[in-house]
Amino acid sequence: MRTMDFPLQCQCSHRGERFQLAFARKAAQIVPSNKELSLQPTAQGLKLLAETELALQRPIQVLREVYGDDVHIEPPSVRYQEGEPVREPYMGLRVLCSPEHFEPLHRDLLARGAHIIDSEVNRRFGVVRASAPLVRLVGYPSRVSELTDGRGQLVMWLSHYVPIQPSPGDDAA
Repeated sequence: MRTMDFPLQCQCSHRGERFQLAFARKAAQIVPSNKELSLQPTAQGLKLLAETELALQRPIQVLREVYGDDVHIEPPSVRYQEGEPVREPYMGLRVLCSPEHFEPLHRDLLARGAHIIDSEVNRRFGVVRASAPLVRLVGYPSRVSELTDGRGQLVMWLSHYVPIQPSPGDDAA
């Protein structure tokens, strides 16, 4: 996969290591790899590149289990495509939930600027399919768990990149 197939990054470093590259190389050997994750040892530590926050969960858990409080893990940040214009990643997502959790999930997605592609609720389940800018979805897996009492099922994927539109007044000089 190309690195832009990984629109999220998370920097990990070791509080007690003088040379972060040495830590990063050792850590990269113990982190389970998969197609949704790329590991990049750097002089600043181990950079995790991922398709979604869900893909970061297991590697971060392993690093915490092995290094405990000595590992510093920065929050995930969005990776934009440089160029003219700069482009931001949009994610596709599907959330399956019980009927009583459908409306809160639907409202939360709308508040995050999601475009609802389709949605359905009946007596047995609710499902919402949407797309949204990744920057508005950081933290969303935890939010789904919170809104559904841990019973919701979330699937996310990189959908496409969209040029960032300048805000009104950005051209004013």
